[in-house]
Amino acid sequence: MVKEDIKKANPKEEEPMKIYDKYMYKSQEKIKNIVLIIAVFIIGFIAGYACQIQTISKLNKEINGIQENASLRQ
Repeated sequence: MVKEDIKKANPKEEEPMKIYDKYMYKSQEKIKNIVLIIAVFIIGFIAGYACQIQTISKLNKEINGIQENASLRQ
């Protein structure tokens, strides 16, 4: 009865994990870390690609402006 009262008073304190529970928990943590790394890589790749496209379009506008100025001078 005292043991039950202690559990009710402190619900975070549970029985020790069983061996297969520890294995499953470690596997879940590994999978979460792998998914997190992949998600960060994909987001970074998309952001880098978008910046590259924006830079290329900006350079194309500058080149077109220079070509128009050169054609007007001739």
